[in-house]
Amino acid sequence: MNPIPRGELARKLIHITNLVIPLSYLWIFQNQITMVGILLFFTILSIFIEMLRVRSHQVSSFFEHWLNFMMRKNETSGNITGATWVFVGAFLTVLLVPNPYAVLGLIFLSVGDTVAALIGIGYPLVRIGRKTLSGTLSGFVVCILAGKATGLPVSDLVIIFGASVAMVIELIPSPVNDNVTIPLSSGLAMALISSAL
Repeated sequence: MNPIPRGELARKLIHITNLVIPLSYLWIFQNQITMVGILLFFTILSIFIEMLRVRSHQVSSFFEHWLNFMMRKNETSGNITGATWVFVGAFLTVLLVPNPYAVLGLIFLSVGDTVAALIGIGYPLVRIGRKTLSGTLSGFVVCILAGKATGLPVSDLVIIFGASVAMVIELIPSPVNDNVTIPLSSGLAMALISSAL
């Protein structure tokens, strides 16, 4: 097993906590409009913090001291962080994807992307560009298991199809951040195939 860098491990541990978003939508804020409003608030707040990070010396110093070790090179140079993209992706997914597929898409982002990255770094079998087949397949399996574990009234075929889309999106390089494309694409794909079945 290859060692997982401390910064990447911390980043992915935070990433898995994003499960709070779909689980809150599933169990607490079940009204779509309410959840959209909550996510819009956090998206705007995150964008505001991003602006402060670039323009405020105090906020920039805080990030440099406490968070730079887990940030990607493009983020430390001023690009939007993955955390903000998570809120953008969650907002768009809840806004545009019907339930329960929005919940599943967001779960696939949290667990699938996290496991794919950690397994891909730790056990890098068959490289595909910057990703690995071992990571993608691990993420795919975990997405299916997590989707089944929700107990949502979605067929196994739809869950498997959604997990496939999520991990293909995670694997393929894209100019759009995968914190947006994974939940949105997999959620819409599940909604479309479900309506066709």
